[in-house]
This record gives sequence, C-alpha cells and structure tokens, in this order.
Amino acid sequence: MFKILSTHNTISLPVLVCFIFCAGKSTRVPAGTEPAFALVQANVQTFPEGADKSLPQVKKFTHEDITLYAWSKDFSRGNTTLLEIESTTNLNGIRLEVNKKNFKLNKSQNGLFALHANSADSKRTENDVAIYRGGKIAAEFKIPVVAKEYPVARSKMTVNNFSNQSKPMKPETIQWIEEGRKKKMRAFISAEENFLTSELRYPRDEHKITSPFFIKRIYERFKVVKGKKKKLPGKTSFHGGTDLKGPTGAPIFAIADGVVNLAEKLYYDGNIVMIDHGNGIISGYMHQSELVVKAGERVKAGQLIGKTGATGMVTGPHLHIFLHIHGVKVDPLSLLHLPLRPAK
Repeated sequence: MFKILSTHNTISLPVLVCFIFCAGKSTRVPAGTEPAFALVQANVQTFPEGADKSLPQVKKFTHEDITLYAWSKDFSRGNTTLLEIESTTNLNGIRLEVNKKNFKLNKSQNGLFALHANSADSKRTENDVAIYRGGKIAAEFKIPVVAKEYPVARSKMTVNNFSNQSKPMKPETIQWIEEGRKKKMRAFISAEENFLTSELRYPRDEHKITSPFFIKRIYERFKVVKGKKKKLPGKTSFHGGTDLKGPTGAPIFAIADGVVNLAEKLYYDGNIVMIDHGNGIISGYMHQSELVVKAGERVKAGQLIGKTGATGMVTGPHLHIFLHIHGVKVDPLSLLHLPLRPAK
C-alpha cells in the first residue's frame, strides 16, 4: 500500500488536502491513477538496458470540486513537472498560474494539463499554484521543490581548437557564429498548439551518460607564445543538457512528437536538430554527423532524426540533448517519466 506522506495543509481557502504517492515495485497505485502509471510503465520499457526505468511520483491536491495532480520524476529543481487539473463539475473558464506566471492549459483525456519546471540553480523550496475560474481563485496549492546537488567536474576540459586562443577568429567565422545564434533564437519560438502525445521515447538505442545535466565544468584556455603553451584563466560553464554515448553514425531519435524548427550545422553546436513540441516545449540534439530531417518536417516520438557525431565544440562523438520548458533548461530525460495524456 502507498503511505500518505503528507495529510493536509491549510491555507486561506478551506479544506485543502494533499496526498503524495511514490510508485514502487511492490505497491499499489492510488485509485484513479492506474492508467497514468501503466502508460509510463509502457513507455519506460522501451528504454535501452541500463536506463532509468523508474515510475514517477504523484502529488494529489483537492479543494471542493478541483483536483490537481502533480507528476515528476522526483520534484527536484531542474526536472520537469506535469500538472493535471480535473473537476467534478466543469472546467469552464479555468486558468492556471504558477508562481504568479500564467500557463496555457491544453486539454487532456481527463481535464487540462501544463508542463512546468524550476531551473537547476533556482532557490525555490515550493511552487505556488493558483487555479482561477471566471476571474476568481478557485483553489490554491503549494508544491514542494526538492533541492538537488549537481556534480562538479574534477578536471579541466580541453576542446580541440576551441581552447586555443592563439589565433583570432576569421571574419567569416564570426559571421557564421552570429547567423547561427539568430537562427537558434528563432528556433526557440514555439507554436501555441500542442504537438505532444502520450508516447515518449529514449533518444538513443543504448544508454551511457558521459556528462550529466548541469554538471559544473571548466574549459581549458591557452595561447601558444613562442612555441610554448601559456595557460589562461579557464572558462566555467554549467552543462545545459545531457551527453549520451554514441559512436559516429549511431542513431538519434526524437523524444516526442513535434515539428522541426532547425536542422543545420552551426559553429559551436555542430549539426543540430531542434524540435518544437508545442506550447513552449523545445528539445535539441547536437553534434550530429548526419542530419536526416529538415526544418518544417513533422516527426514522431522514436523517429530517426540524425546520427551521432563529433561536429562543433566537442571532445569526441556523442549526442548532447537538451530540453527547454517555457525557457527553463531542464534535464531532458526527466520528461520521459511523465504520463502525458493529451486529448485526441
């Protein structure tokens, strides 16, 4: 049986109840959530050997006719959260705010849903959720945020010619970088409609994380003066995605349905594909040896979109995958543990 970890939490509105459940191998899921857990179970079983196939946590909040389900791998900063709103009466005129920011709601099989995330370096300990109906607050909830310590690399990284500051960049290289920056910014503009389905797929056919999300790294920088290597202050960076092992030519798959916003070779990113999943959800796949999709193309979860490589700023062949949730960088693999159930 599931244990009730938190029984109630009183706020300005009367009778607010929150139940927290964590799925485990020998436990029964809470009544009404069985289809959601079954969906995640089916999705994670398609992951390669060694990948995290754990089921998500769910927190259930109720007030009068409103029920809020919050789903996350572990509710840590830097992970994606799925918010589902249901009602025993109706959902007409429902609006969602998280931390005073308005979130567009999409129809789900049982109500309405939205995706939310806190940045990995956020200091938040809880998210303030307000659900409005007809301009008035219908319910307010507080969702705890788990602090997470991200790793720090032990040694400096040397990245080919990118670490060597001896030669100034050519004008055409500077122009290429600037044009690429603009193209990438345009690719982050997301459609207002939802392209996501209940299917989520792992981006590789094997699992080995070579550099985790938000690891703190220092890039080596140096100049060659009179034939000798002169060290410069290193450049500190937080890894904005997850690196997965992949020899040159290994397949890369879309993690979810969407539309390709960008498929091109950029200076730092190498061959990159960016997919718009709608309503502010963008995934990216960098350093590819070969692009097999084009901008404007509709893709399905699990579809081949490219092949791993070592183009751009890299130390060797791999896939760097990133995910932005409404502009917030998150661990891209955290999305894959959520029971997305958009209305068909």
